[in-house]
Amino acid sequence: MRERILQTATVQFLERGYDGVSMREIAEACGITKAALYYHFTGKAELLAEIVTESLDQMSELVEAGRARPGNVEERIRWIIGRIFELSAEQRAIIRLARHDTDRLNEDDRQNVGKAYAERFLQPLAGLLAEGTASGELREFDPDWGLWLLLGMLYPFLVPPAISADPRAITELLDVFFHGTAR
Repeated sequence: MRERILQTATVQFLERGYDGVSMREIAEACGITKAALYYHFTGKAELLAEIVTESLDQMSELVEAGRARPGNVEERIRWIIGRIFELSAEQRAIIRLARHDTDRLNEDDRQNVGKAYAERFLQPLAGLLAEGTASGELREFDPDWGLWLLLGMLYPFLVPPAISADPRAITELLDVFFHGTAR
């Protein structure tokens, strides 16, 4: 039941946003009473925190698998981004949900989720970019800024309606990120 509630809440949050969904609506969509919903979760904030944490677990596994792969930094980042875009549209959209709606969490949960997001997703990717600059594969730049540029380029593909990212678009985006647009 707990997993069904999480799946239903995820769909509801992605379709209508955190503020656009009530616990009553989540309960109705699950076919349970509000009391039964509250038996499993104390409120929407706990649901959101668990949804984001589960998604982060999955993203962290992808990033770590990519970091451990053989090949240069560009190949490994391309592999990671490719695997992210093989996830379902809903799974990818949770990244957007995490960035926009975690401010609804209490301070402790928001800090825990933010810390986990930074340590398990952002820092390992920035570390790959730093590795590329240190090895001379990539030009000198601040890896944190480079990561935010990369994520900013990817972000439109994480938000409906552009969520059905064409693999050719992702390849082109990564070509521009790594090699620019100059001849």
